[in-house]
Amino acid sequence: MAEARVDLAGFKRLLVEVAEGWLLGDVDRALASFAPDAVYMEPPDRQLFVGHADLRPYFAAVERGTRMTWHGVWFDDVSQSGAAEFSFGDDGRPVIDHGVAVLELRDGRIASWQEYVVKGPRERAEFLATEGKAWQWHGGLYR
Repeated sequence: MAEARVDLAGFKRLLVEVAEGWLLGDVDRALASFAPDAVYMEPPDRQLFVGHADLRPYFAAVERGTRMTWHGVWFDDVSQSGAAEFSFGDDGRPVIDHGVAVLELRDGRIASWQEYVVKGPRERAEFLATEGKAWQWHGGLYR
């Protein structure tokens, strides 16, 4: 039997289903987008969940009403892989997570989720603002 494949619209639907599941506190809805043996990680060593048995309690810990907002979505239908920029957090908190998730699909579901996250101001415009910040770049960052 041929493996199920998705296009950009299908990839976006998977992301929306995960986000809606978290927002509504519907763990099964969020899990339905993931392969039973999916790997969900925040490399290099922050968090790792393998399979629905690990993901279920992790997703259940997300407070109902926690919003995942997707800002940009990129998908390659040939490799069945993509990435999406997001903001994730409770609307009432001043600091939330902003990041990028890099995903690989298998048979129409998420097989791998690699998440790269930083904390920042709730408002994305403030998070991305260039004025009024103490930028920290220096050559030593690459050593």
